[in-house]
Amino acid sequence: MKKAIIIGLIFVSILLSGCNTNKLSSAEFTNTTPAKIKIYNLTYLMTDEVLATNVVEKQIGKITQIQAIVSYSEDQNPYKSPSKVFEIKDINIEEAIAIKVNDKLYKAYIKKIE
Repeated sequence: MKKAIIIGLIFVSILLSGCNTNKLSSAEFTNTTPAKIKIYNLTYLMTDEVLATNVVEKQIGKITQIQAIVSYSEDQNPYKSPSKVFEIKDINIEEAIAIKVNDKLYKAYIKKIE
């Protein structure tokens, strides 16, 4: 009986996770200074401005590819774990986004074409 309940719970969790209609976009992170984030064919430059969690809105992407251009020692790496990309409240994504790196949210501005 216990086994049937566990199997049932696993089955339900698989079904629920498969029903996620909010498709996140893949993003690329380049560990230069400043770090570059590419998403939606746009390039953003990460700042050192840390944002509060209440100024970000829904997650729009996740880092699926990391370009390690610069070699850092493990304890000196400022970009250990880039993970998620978010919209910022009241700011168009064609201006800026938020990116979660090392459990902090950083603002990243659109890169201006020179």
